[in-house]
Amino acid sequence: MQISWPTGNGQAHVVYQMFGGNRVLHDDGSWAPSEFTYVEMPNDPSAPYFVVECQYSPEDSVPRVIAVQAIQRESSREVRSSDLRSISLESALEAAWMKIIQRGRVVQPDEPVDPATALAHIEAGDPDRANRQTYRGLRAQNRRRVTEGRLREVARVYEGALSSGQPTKAVKEHFDLATSTASLYVKRAREAGYLPPVSATSPTSNSPQGED
Repeated sequence: MQISWPTGNGQAHVVYQMFGGNRVLHDDGSWAPSEFTYVEMPNDPSAPYFVVECQYSPEDSVPRVIAVQAIQRESSREVRSSDLRSISLESALEAAWMKIIQRGRVVQPDEPVDPATALAHIEAGDPDRANRQTYRGLRAQNRRRVTEGRLREVARVYEGALSSGQPTKAVKEHFDLATSTASLYVKRAREAGYLPPVSATSPTSNSPQGED
């Protein structure tokens, strides 16, 4: 699938696999394809166009840029250093991600569902704001360094809240984190050995969606 929109100096596109490809489910119920490609075509026909390959990291489920190409369009005009400075990779990643994120809408029990719109974006509230908050929460995980001391504290809070059935929620509230970030902290605490494997502690997962 391809989505196109105008930019300040040209046209942008994002290409992704809507059905059949791998998806990443976020803690707020939204989801996105695990791989997508951003393409930017400047209005100047002599300027190169850019292809930015993006992918969710398998380690921590954070969307990242994994490859960039600046491709010549006019044989007499080579790619220059100034061309590379004209594109913001962070802006390209966010713009593409904002186009592909999906949110299901609430369907009433007696409401007929049109398969063509079953995966429509959320229709109420402010979806752009919600989507941007989700994106920035995910990207903050990419930049936030978690110390060993913090992971030990995560483990202490998590284990202390096991009896409540919502230990990840306790971590979220204790550190004032986004839900996705709290889940990541718990995952890293397990990987560091401060928490035992899930099967050895309880049947619940790291995500609050798996907690009762």
